[in-house]
Amino acid sequence: MPELSLKLADIPEGRGMVLPVRDRLKIALFRVGDRCAAINNRCPHAGASLGDGQFDGINVKCPLHGFVVDVWRGLGSASKPVTTYPVVVQGDTICITIPDAL
Repeated sequence: MPELSLKLADIPEGRGMVLPVRDRLKIALFRVGDRCAAINNRCPHAGASLGDGQFDGINVKCPLHGFVVDVWRGLGSASKPVTTYPVVVQGDTICITIPDAL
């Protein structure tokens, strides 16, 4: 499985950052202190960018219709969850594992 590696200092604190991964796959990355969460950037409700939404440290609110997603668990305010990706912080480096099938 491929990994993305970034420096912790390059991730903005308290807001989302959108990372293009493959053709149509983008990941929304969120940071709180030295913890990071990575989810699929596409809102399951209407396809807007979750990485551009308002983030409160736990939930991100979709900027298009207000759909709310817990970035740590991928649980949303609708029945369809958002895909989460494993994130490991090692010192000042963040590693995100992306499954090959995506």
